Amino acid sequence: MNRHQLGQLIGANKRDHYYELHYATGEVARLYILSDGIFRYFLDPDNNFDESHTSFVDLSKFDNHLFEKSSPRATSDSLIIQTGNYQLIFQQKPAIMSVFDETLHHTRLVQASPLEIGNTDSVEILHQNKNEFYFGGGLQNGYFSHKGKEIEIKRDQIKGKGGVLTQVPFFWSNAGFGELRNTTTLGHYDFGSKQNDVTILSHNTRVFDNFYIIGNSPSDILNKYYILTGRPLMPPKYAFKLGYAGNFLSTLWQPSEAKQRNAEMYEDETYYVTTDNPENARGKASLNGEDQYQFSARAMLDRFKKERFDLGWFIPNYGVEKVDPQALSSFNNYANSQKVDPGIWTTESDNIPNNSSFVATNTSDAQLLNKDKQILRENLKKKRPFILSNTGIAGSQKNSALAFGDIGGNWENIATQVAGFLGSNLSGEPILGSAVDGTAGGGNAQISIRDFEWKSFTPLLFSIDNQGKFSKTPFAYNAKMTRINRAYLNLREQLKHYLYTLTYQAQLGEPIMRALFIEFPHEQVNYTPQVGHEFMLGPNLLIAPITNGREDGNGNSRKDNLYLPNHRTMWVDLFTGKKYLGGRVFNKLSYPIWHLPVFVRGGSIFELGNRNYLLYPQGKSEITFYDDNGFNDFSHNHTETHLTSNLESSKLKVTIDPVQGSYTGMETNNTTNLNIMCDTYPDRVTVRINDQEINMQEYGTVDTFGHAKEGYFYNTNFSWTPQFDQYQDPKHKQTALQIKLANRDVTDSKIEIEIQNFNYGNETLVHAITDSLLRSPKQPIIDPEKITAHSLTVSWPQLTDKVQIEVNGILYDGIDGDSFTFHELEPHTRYIMRLRYVSGNKVSEWSDPFGAITKRSALDYAIKNVQVNSNLESDAHHPLNYLTDLKLASEWETTESVSEDHPLTLTFTFGQPEKLSRMTYVPRNIDHKSDPIEVGVEISIDGENFTSYGERLTWKADSKNKVVGLRDVTAKAIRLTVYKSSGDKVAGKEVLFFRNKNSIND
Repeated sequence: MNRHQLGQLIGANKRDHYYELHYATGEVARLYILSDGIFRYFLDPDNNFDESHTSFVDLSKFDNHLFEKSSPRATSDSLIIQTGNYQLIFQQKPAIMSVFDETLHHTRLVQASPLEIGNTDSVEILHQNKNEFYFGGGLQNGYFSHKGKEIEIKRDQIKGKGGVLTQVPFFWSNAGFGELRNTTTLGHYDFGSKQNDVTILSHNTRVFDNFYIIGNSPSDILNKYYILTGRPLMPPKYAFKLGYAGNFLSTLWQPSEAKQRNAEMYEDETYYVTTDNPENARGKASLNGEDQYQFSARAMLDRFKKERFDLGWFIPNYGVEKVDPQALSSFNNYANSQKVDPGIWTTESDNIPNNSSFVATNTSDAQLLNKDKQILRENLKKKRPFILSNTGIAGSQKNSALAFGDIGGNWENIATQVAGFLGSNLSGEPILGSAVDGTAGGGNAQISIRDFEWKSFTPLLFSIDNQGKFSKTPFAYNAKMTRINRAYLNLREQLKHYLYTLTYQAQLGEPIMRALFIEFPHEQVNYTPQVGHEFMLGPNLLIAPITNGREDGNGNSRKDNLYLPNHRTMWVDLFTGKKYLGGRVFNKLSYPIWHLPVFVRGGSIFELGNRNYLLYPQGKSEITFYDDNGFNDFSHNHTETHLTSNLESSKLKVTIDPVQGSYTGMETNNTTNLNIMCDTYPDRVTVRINDQEINMQEYGTVDTFGHAKEGYFYNTNFSWTPQFDQYQDPKHKQTALQIKLANRDVTDSKIEIEIQNFNYGNETLVHAITDSLLRSPKQPIIDPEKITAHSLTVSWPQLTDKVQIEVNGILYDGIDGDSFTFHELEPHTRYIMRLRYVSGNKVSEWSDPFGAITKRSALDYAIKNVQVNSNLESDAHHPLNYLTDLKLASEWETTESVSEDHPLTLTFTFGQPEKLSRMTYVPRNIDHKSDPIEVGVEISIDGENFTSYGERLTWKADSKNKVVGLRDVTAKAIRLTVYKSSGDKVAGKEVLFFRNKNSIND
């Protein structure tokens, strides 16, 4: 392996700024104590200790005082360095390190074996505990929790599942530690996929320069990561509004017919589609209408305004570097006049016009981003600079937000991005977004609208247009879809103060989009991929996007496997007000196209703008809202408003503290409004301001209350989302106590409200009672014929309308009839179940346990590490290795065409002779202009000599996988020759080779 283990620790010295450790194999390491819970272990086998390679951390901001206070002592077998409450223990033989936390009397991390140093790499191996989970590594598309998995530290620009968009050599564990490897080289982290009791961390450098972080919580670890690499940028307020990026420089349009799926009708009442052929073009895009106004960027701004979509920012030259400065400046002036902030897509800082508000780019280079930021700061004076990038590295969170677009148009992208966004937040990259409905793909209205809905609850909301066939505007489909998108944009506007507050909290390590374990750390399921398709937006909102096209009998989206945490928490459907008890998985839920599953956590408090507060009381809760004027120095010039809500027995007490802080332009005198959700009419409302009780009049109608300056009103038809009222069942009313307080100095007013006989959710929080009259179920049955890698079906004798099933300790509710199919299961996993009958709030005893093991995933039988060679060049952005990387999100493409005289030959070589069952060619996603349609297959036993396998095959250019049966064929290599394709190139997602199923032992 060309590596050796670090030898015995043979000596140590305390230098001026670091400890020096000497090893028997000749290596010398330096240990720096930078801060409380942050230290650096730097081992250079060549003893150069070159600090110029340090790219992520500004070491000059750390002083030496904790190092000076630290104290070393030697024992018979170890060197122990005491720093604060931590003991850094360096064992002599073998030379392993551990960190002991005296406060918890617990070891945070321990190396399983000495470091391994090679000619081109270095490896650290850590002990892994059974209940230890791992996070980080940047935006790993489709994944946020890495226990039992491998991840790559790299950037491959694959936008779908398995791709890695940001190269962040930082991970952390719920055991209370994290590591940041100070290198830009590629890395490979194995969190127990090969051996479940160790974590193996390697990078392609023999220098081992590592920062260790010890923290008591996820936010503590992320905060210390920010101390090392920089705090996330604080975006200007317009960045949270709707954004749009398009190419209004080189896009061409040709007339079309309405029946064509991607046709758009323009103001001249003619339908058009994009074209790459100038001879067919009848219209050309421009910035200001230099050619035809309706195809210009200005016209698109007008269109958004006409459709009542309030734009915040606009990029008119997305993907096109060369732009006329005068024309762009003219467009920027027009955008500013429409109160839309204009940006520029560029890779050259010198191209930024004076009146551009922000920059979009495709780099993560810190020097370039800093230059962009400085130019923007000078141009914008006091306004905050803002940079969007479609990639990132460790530390780029301080310079840029992450904004990218995937292919779009398929359901899997939604679940993939939810998990990826969670992973990005857990990697220190909280400000991010992805284009609604992707870029080049699309065309499915239902997917587009479901994508817009959930992305309304992400930090950035935007579209990237003119990159493919289909329009990506939020009004691209019919009037119904447009109304729904507009309603969600209005809801986002209502929640902007909440989102802005979360962005402030992100400065101190609190993720914006949160994996469930951030808020509910005591439930193990919250650390696993089982709940990776849903997220918390801050502490108060749980969003569970629709991730597939399954429908019920009424054509509504069918939602299974929706987990609401914590059996002591009440969850309220944001739109209908229906209440759910947490601590269980809900199934067979139906959601019409307008209805995204969004749940408000009991105890939540929101500000809807201008001191208009909304409360969902349960127990004790609190929140601090932040605000500023959007200028640069937000850290010193902002306000904080602290609210608490305490519901105990039937008495509710709400406190609003005086506003702390100030900023230029702040209004100190303001009214205060509270909307307090409740179920019944309360007895008495008492309001005190600065301990003085004020007279509160009750009003009996909406109109009289609307004209009142001060008082309260029990509203039995309350809605704080009126844009959704048209979709609601009028029978289902929500009730709220509304309180209005007159204009006062909010910086000098402490408001206390007490409400007697208050009731909200009391019936929901009642737990089920076991009834002996309900007999225990006879043994349920799992149908072996219906077991797949991701599903299994349970049936039982029907005694009651509903049942509950416990699956691996998690309660599944909302199940009726006499059978149920579980979807979204993990392959090759044992599921232990129990079932009980349900009648009202009474339940039977549990059945005896039963269960089954799901089948292996088809990819388990696919041969890994297949080497592929081609006689034709491949596109640089779609390289040949993408064809055998086992990632269906990547796509390969040639740079030239094929013919009978000039065919493409792809030679696939296995590590050893393999007994095969089949070969599968997976065509590309976007279109079928480059599909192989006439091919030949050859077999080689020795990898050198090939013989034909059957006649030539003719394939259709469509989305179906092309399967070649190879049962009982043993081969060392397979050659695929493409004589003809459906276009001027050849492309594909993947070529898979499957072993015989008998070759894998279960």
